[in-house]
Amino acid sequence: MADPSDVAHLQARAAQAFDAVAADYDGAYGEYGNRAMAWMRAESIELLAEVFSDGSSLLELGCGTGVEALALARRGCKVLATDVSPAMAAIAGRKARQAGLQHRVCALALPAGSIRALKPSMPFDGAYASFGGLNCEPNLARVAEGLGQLVRPCGAFVCGVMNRTYVFEVLWYLLHGRSGSSLRRMQRGWLSAPVGGLGATNVAVLTRYLGLRQLRSAFAPWFRVEHVQALPLLMPPPYAASLYHRHARLVGRLERWDRALRSRMPLAMLGDHLVVVFRHL
Repeated sequence: MADPSDVAHLQARAAQAFDAVAADYDGAYGEYGNRAMAWMRAESIELLAEVFSDGSSLLELGCGTGVEALALARRGCKVLATDVSPAMAAIAGRKARQAGLQHRVCALALPAGSIRALKPSMPFDGAYASFGGLNCEPNLARVAEGLGQLVRPCGAFVCGVMNRTYVFEVLWYLLHGRSGSSLRRMQRGWLSAPVGGLGATNVAVLTRYLGLRQLRSAFAPWFRVEHVQALPLLMPPPYAASLYHRHARLVGRLERWDRALRSRMPLAMLGDHLVVVFRHL
């Protein structure tokens, strides 16, 4: 394996992995593919709609197949949707054209660490990166600098990453006799992780789990933390989506508690994904 500090190697490996699963991604994790992921996506879109006003010009990092970009475009936003995977970006662009939203969504294959190459005519009103795209990005400081130059003063950046501390997962693996996996997120450095079991077999990407301290440090020169929440805190994550069918009533109760508690410290730092709303200084 190449040195993980080799930025080009990490970006190329991520692009290759997500290219391999792009065609199957919506089927597995789309609206009807995974109940847990569909719930998380809806909650994420609701937060983005709260942070960004209708008609905002936005930059998305790690757009995947364009689900959030299209949702925001339907609210009148203009989105430059970028992704390290050319195949993912191509699908996002195609979906925008099919929805008649090509005038509001432009999809571009571009690693998050390379956004400084963008030369917009005007600063973006805000930016967002959802569902762990930045966990695969080797240089967060470079991303922060790029966003600091591209987002207008007082603009927001909504950052969602796979969290280092997730209590549900620890209990889940212990109950399933997999104690060796229960603390996997606490490991430092880069790990080889399967990409959702999609597409070709043995598709893996190098990733690292991130916490609030790491994010705050990386973005501090340009942004301050305004809001933190877990996504989800109590609700089952995508790999436990079967619970949505088997225990629907319990999941309904958990949803109410999740929304009530997920922004309270320190619970906000204990979810599957950590969502941080940064504000440009």
